[in-house]
Amino acid sequence: MKRLVILLLAVAACHEPKSLIVHRPEDPKVDVAVTKMWTHEIEGIARDGDWILTRSYYLAADAITLGTGGEGISHASIYDAKRDSVIEAVGSGIREIPLEELVERNHYVIVVRPTGMTAAQESYAVARARLKLGTPFDGAGMFGMDDPDTYYCSELVWWASEGQTRTGDEPLVITPSDLMKYGEVIYWSGKRTDPQIIELATARAPRSPRTETASAPPTER
Repeated sequence: MKRLVILLLAVAACHEPKSLIVHRPEDPKVDVAVTKMWTHEIEGIARDGDWILTRSYYLAADAITLGTGGEGISHASIYDAKRDSVIEAVGSGIREIPLEELVERNHYVIVVRPTGMTAAQESYAVARARLKLGTPFDGAGMFGMDDPDTYYCSELVWWASEGQTRTGDEPLVITPSDLMKYGEVIYWSGKRTDPQIIELATARAPRSPRTETASAPPTER
């Protein structure tokens, strides 16, 4: 029952603001710099079909984090390297958004490469996920009452990657943190408020060009 309550909260995790546990950096410029750095790093290592697992700043994500343990993952999406986007299932349905938009709303990001899939199979998984754009969110599926025509976030990732066919596992409900068991972590961002992360992101951020004041030409004598 506890697990089902946590999963119900996950339905709202992409909509409720203001986590009580994790917070953004106070300086908006630092916040932007971290987002830019993480996005660039992920673009350099991730490939089609990799799973992007995240911990958001939403209130419901606090309950998911406390209830599932481990890395405290509250959301899952699938990466399209060619378009630099992710396909995700949220309360409004399945959609595609830029990678940077996903990164911006999260406290940390984990990239998982599903086990036993070739690059071609992962690209096929992205194509499968794209076929479901516009499909409604599967709220009932979070309680094990599966609707084969709708999906919640980790269910979409699992289905697109043909997890059941590849592994033989048939979980009644699969959470974002469950996906960690079926792949290899190839990227861990660290936490957005970690001083070392902030220092590195700030150092990498482009500097604003200085305004030089032209000196007056020498007076001819």
